[in-house]
Amino acid sequence: MSPSPRTPGSLSPSRAATQARSAAQAVVWVMARCLGQHRPADRCLHDYCTQNHQLGSRDRRIISETLFSVLRWWGWLQKLAPQRFLEAWKEGAQDLPDHTDGWEALLAAAWVLENRFDFPPAVMAWLRSAELYPELFQGLPADIPVAERRRNLRPFFRSQAMPPLSLEELLPPWLPRELTPLPSDIPFSTLVEWLQKRPPVWLRCQEEDPRAEATLPLRLAQEFPQSPLRLAPHPKLPHAFCLRYTGANLRGTQAFREGRFEVQDLASQAVGFVCAPRPGQQWWDACAGGGGKSLQLAYLMKNRGVVEATDLRTTKLEELKLRARRGGFSNIRLREWQGTHTPEAYRDRFDGVLVDTPCSCAGTWRRTPDGRWNTTEESLQEFSRLQRQILEAAAPAVKPGGTLVYSTCSMLKAENQDVVDAFLDAHPQFILTPHIDPVTGNACLGMTQHWPWDGDCDAMFTAKMTRRKQ
Repeated sequence: MSPSPRTPGSLSPSRAATQARSAAQAVVWVMARCLGQHRPADRCLHDYCTQNHQLGSRDRRIISETLFSVLRWWGWLQKLAPQRFLEAWKEGAQDLPDHTDGWEALLAAAWVLENRFDFPPAVMAWLRSAELYPELFQGLPADIPVAERRRNLRPFFRSQAMPPLSLEELLPPWLPRELTPLPSDIPFSTLVEWLQKRPPVWLRCQEEDPRAEATLPLRLAQEFPQSPLRLAPHPKLPHAFCLRYTGANLRGTQAFREGRFEVQDLASQAVGFVCAPRPGQQWWDACAGGGGKSLQLAYLMKNRGVVEATDLRTTKLEELKLRARRGGFSNIRLREWQGTHTPEAYRDRFDGVLVDTPCSCAGTWRRTPDGRWNTTEESLQEFSRLQRQILEAAAPAVKPGGTLVYSTCSMLKAENQDVVDAFLDAHPQFILTPHIDPVTGNACLGMTQHWPWDGDCDAMFTAKMTRRKQ
C-alpha cells in the first residue's frame, strides 16, 4: 500500500514523534533551569539551542512558542505538571528534574489555552501521548475571554475533577499588594486579560525623509512575499509602527541592515517623546543598556548635539556602538559608568538626563512571562534601593532649568511613584513637569503609568522633572 499523501510542510508520523520528543526535552530543560535557577527563559533557551546545533528552524520555533505559552499559563498549567517537578519548584530547589515523562498533556494544553487549535504535528503527537484527540477541540471559539478558557482544560484532567482555576493564579500572589493602583474604571481582571495576550512587535522608523518613512511597510512587505506583514502606524506617536506577529526575521531584512528602523516597544518610544530633546542639546542616557532610547534621542535631535550613553556593562555599550553605526548616528558617545557617583565632568552640564533604571521588568510580562514566577517581593526592595541610588547619582548632572526623566518598564509602586516621591522630598530643587502623554494625548501632572491597553504595549512608568533655575 502506498503511503498517504501529506500536505506541504507536514511531517510523517515518525518525524512528528521525533520532533515532539525533541521539543518536549528542550522545553522541560529550559523550564527546569529558568524556574530553578531564576534565570531568564530566553537566555536558557539560547544556551540549549547553542548546545544542540542539530535543531532546525521549525524545531526552534515549536520549542520557543511552546515554552513561552507554558510560562504565560503556568499559574494554571502547574496543576498538570509532574508531581516531582512541582514539589521541587515549590520547595525552592535549584536543580529541578528535567525528565520529560508526564509533560505531554501540559505542553499540548498550553496551545489550547492560547486558543491555537491549528495544532502543529508535534502538538498532535503530544495529544496522542496523553490519549487525547484533536477532535475534542474542534469547533471551539478562537477568541474567548481568559476566564472562559478554563473549561477547555477539562479533558486534560481525565478522570479526576478539574481543580479550581482563578484568574489571580495566572499572576504571582504578591502582585495585588505591590501593583500601582489601577484606574478606577479598570478591574483587576482586565489587567489579567491583557497580560495573557501575545504582544505585537513595535518598530521605530529611523528614515530621515518622512516620504521614505511612509514606504517602510511596502519595503518590508516586499521582503516577505510569502508572509505578508500587517504594519500599521500609530495614530499619535510619530515614527511608530505596529507589526502583528508573523514569525518574520526582521533583523535579517535589508531595511534593518541599512538602519532604517529599530525594534522598540511603543511604551519605550513614548519615553523619548517625554524627554523631548532638541537638536544641538546635550543629553545623558545614564543607563543606556543596548541603547534603544539613546538611538531615539539621537534621532529626535537630528544627529546634532551630543547623547552621552553610559552603562556598567561594556558588552551592552559594544552592542550600542554597532547599532549607532548601522543607523548612521555620529552624535552618540559611549562611556562606562557604575551608577554610584556623579562624574565631576558631568555636573551641571546636561540639558537633559534620562534615568531608565534597572527594574523588575514587570511591565514586560507579556513578552517575558517567566518574570512572573522569578520576581519576588524581596527583590523589589533591592531594585528600589538601586533605583534611588542611580537617580541620586545622575541628578546633579542636570543643568539649572534642565530636564530629568526617570523611567522603568514596571507597573509596581515601589519602583515608580515611591522612588520619585522620595527623590523629590529630598531634592526640592526638582519639580514635576506637566506634559502631554504622547501615547494617549492626555494631559498629566508629571508622572505617567502606561498600561498595556493604552496602546497594546508594555506597561511603563515615566516621571518628568525640571531643575529650578535658582
